[in-house]
Amino acid sequence: MVHTILIIDDDPAVRGAFTLILEDAGYDVRIASSGAQGIEMVNKQHPDLIFLDLRMPDMDGVETLRRLKNVDESLRVYIVTAFADEYMDQLKVAHSEGLEFQIASKPLSSAQIRHIASSSVEKPIEIVKEYPHKLILTLYVVLLNDEFKQYVERLSSELSACYAPEDWKLNIVEVLYMPEKALANDVFATPMLVREIPVPVLHVLGDLSRMPSIIAAITSQHNDGSDTVVM
Repeated sequence: MVHTILIIDDDPAVRGAFTLILEDAGYDVRIASSGAQGIEMVNKQHPDLIFLDLRMPDMDGVETLRRLKNVDESLRVYIVTAFADEYMDQLKVAHSEGLEFQIASKPLSSAQIRHIASSSVEKPIEIVKEYPHKLILTLYVVLLNDEFKQYVERLSSELSACYAPEDWKLNIVEVLYMPEKALANDVFATPMLVREIPVPVLHVLGDLSRMPSIIAAITSQHNDGSDTVVM
């Protein structure tokens, strides 16, 4: 079965690059230069996956996402952008409305594009929101660099896929003097194992733990207390 992927982006260079990479990987690729054109194409034929830009003239990616989901809320949409911070408030509103989407930061390598495509269309996307506890994740960071921001986007995306909006929270704390400042707040005093953390979230946290500027602490809220893990 040949899967269909729709690229919605106003930049012809981006559309061309995605088309070459995905067609070479065996996908049927359709392209749209605007949100309106993309919606029109989806009304005629639903693709298996949509790569969507955020910053576009006339209709931005958030509004395009909202209208696409009005056509079919089960559409798989992967937002690919270099302007996630600029649109973060709008994206949070869209998420609070129950709109499901994933986010990746431009630029993406050809391997990353193929990985997103294969992981999205070769198997169903299961939105698991059955975890019996709430999750508070606090990341202690020395340097708020671009690499860290990309990890935060990945982590937020996986948390959104696994938990209801009211059941998770992500805190970013800049710690100038580690570990003394963190220890002073008893953050790392009693580490314990947190069970039932979703596997996709653990994968991102594993990548984060290898960054020298990161100390990550997970707090999982239970009815009978809380547990903390240090990575």
